[in-house]
Amino acid sequence: MLRILHLHHDRKWMRLFCPLCYKTATQLVSCVCAAFLGGQQSQAQDGAVLPRISYEQAIFQSLQSHPDLAGYEFRLQAAAADIAHAALGPRPELGLEIEDVAGTGDISGVESAQTTLGISWLLQCDVIDKRVQAAQRQVAVIGSQQQIAALDVAADSARFFLQVLAQQERLTLAQRAVAQAQQGLADIRRHVRAGKLPRAEASRASAEVERRSLAAEDVEHEYAVAKHQLAAQWGERNPQFSGVVGNLSTPLPAVDITYLRQQVASNPALAIFLDRERVADAEIALARAEAGIQWRLAAGIRRLEASDDFGLVAGVAIPLGRRNRNAARVAALQANQYQYRAERNAREIELETRVYVMAEQLRHSRHIADTMTGRIIPSLEQALADTQHAYQQGKYSYYELASAQQDLIDARLSYLEAQYTAHLYLIEIEKLTGLSLAQFPGYSK
Repeated sequence: MLRILHLHHDRKWMRLFCPLCYKTATQLVSCVCAAFLGGQQSQAQDGAVLPRISYEQAIFQSLQSHPDLAGYEFRLQAAAADIAHAALGPRPELGLEIEDVAGTGDISGVESAQTTLGISWLLQCDVIDKRVQAAQRQVAVIGSQQQIAALDVAADSARFFLQVLAQQERLTLAQRAVAQAQQGLADIRRHVRAGKLPRAEASRASAEVERRSLAAEDVEHEYAVAKHQLAAQWGERNPQFSGVVGNLSTPLPAVDITYLRQQVASNPALAIFLDRERVADAEIALARAEAGIQWRLAAGIRRLEASDDFGLVAGVAIPLGRRNRNAARVAALQANQYQYRAERNAREIELETRVYVMAEQLRHSRHIADTMTGRIIPSLEQALADTQHAYQQGKYSYYELASAQQDLIDARLSYLEAQYTAHLYLIEIEKLTGLSLAQFPGYSK
């Protein structure tokens, strides 16, 4: 967990946005570990009852066990091995040379032989340094890719968590609607037995109970699917939790679109282009170093058979040719750099546009939610109270009461949908900017 959260040196990328509790990743490490262990203990103490999981637990388990993140550890190990290999210079060469052997005249046989045993090595100090630097730059690219993948996993898990939470709250409303219909049916049956209402009213009320029960069953199926999708984020085939902890009524923050768009520049999706530019720059330096003069030194000892004497020998070899022999390779790498810059600029414009769209959609969803809770739902609650009073006095029929109840339920569902959609926009904005919305300038509830 810590390794994933600290991939990027910019601390604002260490914040994983929580739309339900607004906690930073630093807080997340401590509270998640406690919450995760607490959930495990509650399950062990009561194996028949599965615990509910929190947002922090869901993100923590996803970052720990998501299949897409497993391979990056091995890629980093391979990159570390490449760095170690790049630091190895060329091996020295041991050579044995025999001269003046098996000739004619004075150098026939081996009496005039000269035997030289020597060692030679290629001086590549600067080349090795550049090769190591190029290999190290590749680690940064893998790190950016790993961070992008971790943010994607966290965002996906957050969306699945919100989906479970939304279905959970919809199920509560659906079950409440069933209970209201059952209560209405019981009242109507009492009136039928008293001769105040015809039996047809009871039949219609019974049908209403069945319709609302079917609607609740639909939500139950969607709820089960959502839990399986969330559990799959950490590799579970069957959810080991009964539900989630949270509330979609969490107030939505106001956002500053201009400020948000400025934060896009530090998105890992853009940083990876800079990392690739640096890789190309290191490879250019390596290509230029390899094109330079690389001296080869040799030293050894020579035995003269004719006089039975020994002598030291030494030599140096300098390659010939122009120093710009890697000019084509350097030009290709420079073209790659220009390509990365162009792609980064295009990607930055795309991300800024997405942030703008998400922020505008967030504002709209927030306006809908505020309108629902500020005016529409209170008006419908008052209308339901008045309808219930009139129904008890016999002035309204059951269907007018049922209609008022359904209007209020529909309004609450619309409010939940607006809140659910807004929280999805918050997650996307957090993913694009790396900021916790609770820390935006001008934050308000």
